[in-house]
Amino acid sequence: MGASSRVRLCFPGLSAKDFQHPADVKALEAVKKVKGFDWLTKQIMNLGLERIIRMQLLADSLKVSEEQCPSLWRIYKECCEVLDIDPPPDFFVERNPWPNAYTTGFTMPVVVITSGLLEVLDEDELRFILGHELGHYKCGHVLYMTMALYLSQILATIGQMTLGIGRLLGTGLELALLAWSRRAEFSADRAGLLAAQNDNVAIRALMKLAAPVEKIWKEVSVEAILRQAEEFEMLSEDKLSKLYKIFYGVQLTHPWLILRTKEVKNWIESDQYKSILESGAPLGAVSYTHLTLPTT
Repeated sequence: MGASSRVRLCFPGLSAKDFQHPADVKALEAVKKVKGFDWLTKQIMNLGLERIIRMQLLADSLKVSEEQCPSLWRIYKECCEVLDIDPPPDFFVERNPWPNAYTTGFTMPVVVITSGLLEVLDEDELRFILGHELGHYKCGHVLYMTMALYLSQILATIGQMTLGIGRLLGTGLELALLAWSRRAEFSADRAGLLAAQNDNVAIRALMKLAAPVEKIWKEVSVEAILRQAEEFEMLSEDKLSKLYKIFYGVQLTHPWLILRTKEVKNWIESDQYKSILESGAPLGAVSYTHLTLPTT
């Protein structure tokens, strides 16, 4: 990985509200109003899911630290400093050839990237992905993201324990959580952009997730990707296309990558993004002596 020589910025006092996508905020408020939400949250806590996840990571993944993979830890620590997160959540590399990353846990959130992801990203692209995952943490998404990720298995288990009642209560909540989860990705992508501090890097990282094939990376055009996004947006103009997009997207935890690309581009051009950049200070010039905790 080649480190960038430009001066990197950090954003002391950065709040989730400074970059959170309005659709994310609105959808999460809707989730919390769904009948059975509080009940299901308590059941998930009681199942000990967080302990199981952490045990699996400690048993079969690599925990990154100052002593373990220090160059990778340096990049991660800098992303935390950029986004004003202190202390950093635990960080693991999972043995998995498929390029992926996720944030999970409740009381002890963890950021996880796969070995396959490290194979396909350069250092700046990795900053975007790590910033994205830390954005979920910063926005207080982690509990709800974990619920969305494991909800089908959780509902099946609770359904057996409650003679099917848990399954019935969870049906509406599952759809609401998935709808929110797709919108939460827009907020996290904004945090990723703040960590990468390079417009093309953010879009390039998303496209490597869409097509993780080394043979075509050098030929991928950011301009062509944005035109493709425009073409996809135009498909919503008639009622049948809108119906198809809703039908095929309703069970997804993430929005289509081409929509994420378009949202990132829109934010790049926004006054909100430019204002945050203008408020930045050179990385390393700020002393982090406080704790910045996410709100749920």
